[in-house]
Amino acid sequence: MRKRIAAVVGAASVAALLAVAPVAGAQPAAPASISVTATIASQRCQGGDNVAVTINADATSSSQPVQFRWDFTNNGSFDTRASQDTTVTHVYPDEINVTARVGAQNADRERVADTVTFATLRCEG
Repeated sequence: MRKRIAAVVGAASVAALLAVAPVAGAQPAAPASISVTATIASQRCQGGDNVAVTINADATSSSQPVQFRWDFTNNGSFDTRASQDTTVTHVYPDEINVTARVGAQNADRERVADTVTFATLRCEG
C-alpha cells in the first residue's frame, strides 16, 4: 500500500511517496466471537400450582465480560436488565410448556441468543 504525503516547507512544497509494508508475521486481529446455550438447572414446586424454574446460561466469548438478558416467555421482550449473572429463577404455573430465551452480549457488543423449551412440573396444590 502506498500513501502520498505532501509537506510544506516555507514557500516550497515537497512531496514524498511512502511505501507502507505490513509487519512480517503480523496477523490481522480476529473478530471476537460469542456463543450461548440455555439449559434448565432445576424446578421446584412453590406451594399451590407454581413452579420456580432455574435457568442457566453457558457462554463462551473471546471478549469479556458477557452480559445476559432473559425473556421468560420468548415473546420478543426481555424481562430482565443486562447482568453478568449466568443463572436466573422465574416462577411459572405448573403443567405448562414454556420456551425461555437468553440474550448475551460481550464487550465488543456482539450479540447472540438461545432458547430452551421445557414442561413445568405438576405440583400438588
